[in-house]
Amino acid sequence: NKKIYYINDKLFAVSVHGKLRCKSCHVGLDEIPHTNVKKVDCSSNCHIKEPSTGKEFSHENMVNKYQKSVHGVDAKTNPKRFPEDLPTCKYCHDNPMYRPPRDIWGTSEALSNETLARCMGCHTASQWAERFYSHFTHRMRKRRSQEEVVRLCTSCHEDKEKMARHGLESIETYKDTFHWIQVEYGVENAPDCISCHVPLGYSAHDIRPRTDRISPINMTNRVKTCSNPGGMQSCHAGATKEFATGRVHAYGMKAQIMAANNNKDLMQDQDITLIVERAEKDFSPAEVFHYKILKLIRLFYKLLIASIISFMLVHQVLDYMATRRHHKSH
Repeated sequence: NKKIYYINDKLFAVSVHGKLRCKSCHVGLDEIPHTNVKKVDCSSNCHIKEPSTGKEFSHENMVNKYQKSVHGVDAKTNPKRFPEDLPTCKYCHDNPMYRPPRDIWGTSEALSNETLARCMGCHTASQWAERFYSHFTHRMRKRRSQEEVVRLCTSCHEDKEKMARHGLESIETYKDTFHWIQVEYGVENAPDCISCHVPLGYSAHDIRPRTDRISPINMTNRVKTCSNPGGMQSCHAGATKEFATGRVHAYGMKAQIMAANNNKDLMQDQDITLIVERAEKDFSPAEVFHYKILKLIRLFYKLLIASIISFMLVHQVLDYMATRRHHKSH
């Protein structure tokens, strides 16, 4: 694949990184043509000051959190099998352009100008005030719609083989839920992946497995996650402990494995060791029993629907034949 290295300077100037020089991120641009360019390190210090502390700005704190998360690849504190499967910063992040506040909130340009003028009453450097005003207003809107969030997560999590290597199920278990149906139909308050895995008070850079006690999907935190107090999204405000213990994702391959007594034929040509191990930890005998009951109910409905349709077809054929005999006799 060919890479295009052209940069539109006007568009770059109004982007999140528009005030940074190339060499601030790309180390080794000392000569042309470039011969010793280092890979960009998002945790390095930037050549701008963080206004609340006066220190050099850095994403190091976020990177450190990320390395400890389920997506992290820190070889010392968080070693992972198949680290090449895991996303890097650029997989989820691009360099978005700032949009005028009127495009975000529908406010008039005059109101935006007056608000910025009030900021400059204290922050007298116009360039600083304009820059951070743009940043704050940019962050006051959702970066992605619910469907875009699911699409981003799905780009990795729909790969069954990749998920199996890490002992996980694919996105199909989410797409078989009422939550996904709401997202698909564009319901404004529909819950996407972030709604449960990164609710208010959590960071998208620090997503933890459900076995971790600080994870929002750990059983000890489920009630708060389902009710989402203080968050923009109005979820299950009256959620109880019993409600929160219910399954969110539908039963998937792990349930199939447990119900089939770890039948390895279900995972042909895949690394099944880890997913079988996880299935044994994740599923209690009661859940396996529930899964088998649900399978029987689904089978019953399939047979019932097939029987009704077959009866209707037979009825129509017999009615048609009787009608033809009636016409022939007259």
